[in-house]
Amino acid sequence: MRTRTVLGAVAGLVVAAAVVAVAVPVVRHSDAFTTTIRTAPDAPVPPEQALPASVRQLWTAPTGAATAPVEGPSVIETGTNRVAGLDPTTGRERWSYERGNATLCDATRQDGVVLALFAKSHGCRDLVALDAATGQRRWYRTIEITTSARLTSSTGTAVVTGGGRMIAVDTGGGLNRWTYSTSGCTLDPAVVGPDAVATVSRCAGGLRRLVVHSPTVDKAPWVGSLPTGSDPHVLTTDGRVTVLAGSTLSTYSVGEDKDHKTVASPAGDVLDDRLAGSGTPAAVVDGDFLVVWTGETAAGVDLRTPAVRWRAPATGPPALTGDHQVLLAGPDGFTVRPPATGQPVTTVTAGTAVPDRAGLSRIGGLIVAAGAGRLVAYG
Repeated sequence: MRTRTVLGAVAGLVVAAAVVAVAVPVVRHSDAFTTTIRTAPDAPVPPEQALPASVRQLWTAPTGAATAPVEGPSVIETGTNRVAGLDPTTGRERWSYERGNATLCDATRQDGVVLALFAKSHGCRDLVALDAATGQRRWYRTIEITTSARLTSSTGTAVVTGGGRMIAVDTGGGLNRWTYSTSGCTLDPAVVGPDAVATVSRCAGGLRRLVVHSPTVDKAPWVGSLPTGSDPHVLTTDGRVTVLAGSTLSTYSVGEDKDHKTVASPAGDVLDDRLAGSGTPAAVVDGDFLVVWTGETAAGVDLRTPAVRWRAPATGPPALTGDHQVLLAGPDGFTVRPPATGQPVTTVTAGTAVPDRAGLSRIGGLIVAAGAGRLVAYG
């Protein structure tokens, strides 16, 4: 493992400081002087075996993340001012990126990179992309956001949402894809998918609007009204946009009009008390089947009908595995289920309780949970 401080042009600035004394504090508090990158020489070999019938806790580490923490061969740990890549089998830190003059706003993982958004004195403006396997810096840029912000992503596109502004960037090089702004409203963190980027715009007087944008094309989005007084949340944007408000799940088909602008058309509602729950809902979608976590249980929805087809106990949000199955956590361990039927095909007992409301990732025969300020690996 190599450790280095990113100096950039620091050497030249230090020489200049001998002549102009005021340059010293500028260097001392600059991004380059206060950023430390520790990189790994190679990628860890991810475990490939199937899930065993029972698992035990292998390791645990602190983290600020509450979402699925695996990208490529690394488990991603976050802190107040840093991100790091851990070996999934041992939990050993392999690489890290730390800012001495900024705090971490949010991080996401996509396309083999870790995207980390940092704030200094003028909002969450510093965005960096790091290789998920080695921690090598891919690119770095500033974002035109002057508030706190959230960072979400899907294949090829990451979106920074802050206040009433969304900025989409290309994950490969960090260039802007598009910018959207609304006046007098705040935007929920964007949900990004291959077919659409969607968010809820919350305005004065309880006015709620659904905003649907192309992931890549810089054109005006589709904006539609949502029921006044509801608390809607966008769940997914893969194939269809789905929005849950209380016990009502609404679906929208996404297409283009004659001018190639994004259009979202209502495609049906499900009104079912089994979809209502506490807290912010979360969901995954696989083709025509949606699995919604309500805060207490998971519910499988057939989007073709649409109708709720099954329910199962769940202490946290669902995760999709690579073989089109859904991974759920329960009080005693984990289950793997087809999204269409919800019948367990694999049951995995755990020696210790899974953190409540934890986000899950599977990597080979390991399961990693992120919740309650901890990363926990089971295997």
